[in-house]
Amino acid sequence: MNRRWFAGALLALLACGAAERLPLPSSYEAHDPAVRGQIASLERRVRSLEDAGAADPGLGAAVGELGRLYHGLQLLDSHAFTAIEAAEACYREAQRLDPSDHRWPYLRGFAEDTRGDHEAAAASYRAALAIEPDLVPAIQRLAQSELERGRPNEAAALWNRALELRPGFPPALYGLGSLALERGDARTAVDYFERAVAAEPGAGRGHYSLAMAWRRLGDEDRAAQHFAQASHTDYPLDDPLVRELAYLPAGSAALVQQGLIAVQAGEFGAAATVFGRAVDADPTNLEARKHLALAHVDAGQLEQAEAAYEELLTLHPGEASAHFEFGQLLANRGEPAEAIRHLTRATELAPDYKQAHYQLALLLDRAGRPLEALQRYDRVLELDPAYAEASTRRAAALALSGRPAEALDILNARVAAAPSDAAALQALSVVLRQQNRLREARTALERGLRSTQFPADEEARLRTELGGILAIERRLADATRELRTAQQLDPTEPQTSFLLGMVLLDLRRPEEAARAFAAALAVRPDLTLARLRLAAILAQTNRCDEAITLLDDGRRYATNDPVFAQASQQLRTACAAR
Repeated sequence: MNRRWFAGALLALLACGAAERLPLPSSYEAHDPAVRGQIASLERRVRSLEDAGAADPGLGAAVGELGRLYHGLQLLDSHAFTAIEAAEACYREAQRLDPSDHRWPYLRGFAEDTRGDHEAAAASYRAALAIEPDLVPAIQRLAQSELERGRPNEAAALWNRALELRPGFPPALYGLGSLALERGDARTAVDYFERAVAAEPGAGRGHYSLAMAWRRLGDEDRAAQHFAQASHTDYPLDDPLVRELAYLPAGSAALVQQGLIAVQAGEFGAAATVFGRAVDADPTNLEARKHLALAHVDAGQLEQAEAAYEELLTLHPGEASAHFEFGQLLANRGEPAEAIRHLTRATELAPDYKQAHYQLALLLDRAGRPLEALQRYDRVLELDPAYAEASTRRAAALALSGRPAEALDILNARVAAAPSDAAALQALSVVLRQQNRLREARTALERGLRSTQFPADEEARLRTELGGILAIERRLADATRELRTAQQLDPTEPQTSFLLGMVLLDLRRPEEAARAFAAALAVRPDLTLARLRLAAILAQTNRCDEAITLLDDGRRYATNDPVFAQASQQLRTACAAR
């Protein structure tokens, strides 16, 4: 037996069973004062119950609660070995004091599983099931323990029992499928795995096993379909007794970990609330502030995110990562000048911060400052010479800086070396188009689209570029075909729909053009030109009320746009004269 573990467990057991104060695990001596206060409070309760001669079940519940708190600390900090030892010792004593409470042997088994003692865990789970026979999480965990002990038949019996209690239970279906696959019965495995992934499509581990089963059956097409969805994501187990543990510890540090649990579950609004409580509990907790700002962003609470970043950077102005994240947020909110300021500061604080240099280069590009963007792209490529996207963007900036020949050399070399690089091919076409070398641009795009199978969104961007070139060449029917194909491949790209609307107007097909402009606005309501074109078509077809409503709706997106204001006034005047 491990002497260190035995000594720690004995010490904790003595503490749980005796009147003297339970010692705080050594790894938590410098932990959050709130946690120390919780432990001390529970210790006092155990001691007072002992002094009062409380009945064993009441005392057992108090000792068990102390074990749950220790267990929660270990779940929030996987290196807290002394906490899990203390939890086990308390569960053992609680089980002795109250043998009728299934929680204590069950949680003891879960703690033993954590240590890798599957034999002890199996015995504890069986003790819990003797009290609560229909406890599905205990059945599932016992099946896993039996499998770890090399007892597949016992595991299969348990999984079948779980399915009797909870038909369609994905972890049990997956377990039975895995056993079938191991014994060479791929057809049965497929049946179990198909049912499991249908019930829980996000479990990438299930897709991987299903792909392997289809491969065993010789069906590579179906195998490839599920390999594409494979990941390390396991089947979730709804286990309230375990889930509650992580939410027991108090204090800022524990709240941060609890917030991260919510982030992993995709509950970003709830995570922001928890991180906010962590900041309130300890305003100096930098990690809490960082996570709070990010959670607000992920929850779409952008005003709160801005406020969180501003407060964070007031207290910690030297945090390069916070400047970077705040810069990205500001850029997405249409505040490029402030975004550039924060990204510049991030690169000053961390000169090797590659992504900060790259995002800054992109912003400078969009702001019409190609020479400054070039300097940033150069720095990115110094840090990572293989960064293909940065190389492509740098070439485009070279062209805008009056160095198109250099740009074309870089892009031609990239397309030749990596024909599947859609961004490089598109950039090559753009530079050629800017040089009025339309035939070369079109030929490059057509050759690339014929020879390479691109992902749908990339093919859509290439066909949009091709449609634009065909429109310039006045091959309007061909342009319409390419743009409609692009729109079908990626309906979320507003530029495609807008360009299609313009071509359809040239073809004197206003009703179809109106649908294209409406599609662009559905994705990008701030696309002012699409709104003006659609309003003009509505007015020309005697639908002035709809046109004016459309313009009124767009005012909030163009408050300082004189072109929008002038065009709106002209259209209103025209409508009033009718």
